[in-house]
Amino acid sequence: GDREGSSRTPRESLVAFSSVPTPVRGTMLLRSARGALGLSHGRVRCMSRIGRVPVKLPEAVSVRVEPYAAGSLHPIKPPTAHRLRQMMKRRPDKDSFQAFGTPHRVVVNGPLGEIAVPVHSFVDVAQPDAETLQVSAKCGGTTRLGKTMWGTTKSYIANAVRGVSQGFRKDLELQGVGFRARIEKADGALYPVETLVLRLGFTNELQLPVPPGIEISCPTQTTIAVFGFRKRQVGMVAAQIRRFRPPDAYKGKGVRYVDEVVRLKPGKRR
Repeated sequence: GDREGSSRTPRESLVAFSSVPTPVRGTMLLRSARGALGLSHGRVRCMSRIGRVPVKLPEAVSVRVEPYAAGSLHPIKPPTAHRLRQMMKRRPDKDSFQAFGTPHRVVVNGPLGEIAVPVHSFVDVAQPDAETLQVSAKCGGTTRLGKTMWGTTKSYIANAVRGVSQGFRKDLELQGVGFRARIEKADGALYPVETLVLRLGFTNELQLPVPPGIEISCPTQTTIAVFGFRKRQVGMVAAQIRRFRPPDAYKGKGVRYVDEVVRLKPGKRR
């Protein structure tokens, strides 16, 4: 802190710095790094690295931004009287969503289907041309919620564009003696809908009805491919199949993702 330090030699400065307590030393390093980068305590980065990258739209994908219908927005859980009193205590201020309007949604339509992505009122979605979609925060990234929802909304829209144009796929494999998987077509009697049948070493076969919007195929008897245009749904179905018998910790038998690294425990040694 004093100006006499400029006359010290590098060795004397290093000795003096080593005598400073560790917490204070970390603060000094942080201040020197900020000064080297030209940052001060009053300036905060207001740009999202993920949100500022535009979303590229393929030719077969169309996007439209539309508001929610009146009366369609309602809380997931009806608030109780106590919760209503607490909500009234924390009334929205100028940085709340009421200062920027009501939420809307982005409807992405493509060859594989249609996905509606809800967009927070803090976030604005614009289409400068037919090939790109730009996501920005109405608050300029100065509020905490605005910076939080900026990159998240952009990722959701990018996943929707990729889903309706290319789709998502998860591959699983079965490892174990006698483990088999097959697809049974809907016959109206034993299998009302298309069903995935698994033999995983249990007494009975395990069955998983294929949910709507998902395609499950078995290229071989020990591999399973899950395909769909909703990334979240594909991941949930693949995780549900894996939970039927996760990989064993000692031998690795079970259902695992392709290229999944399973760390095995060493067995008992005599």
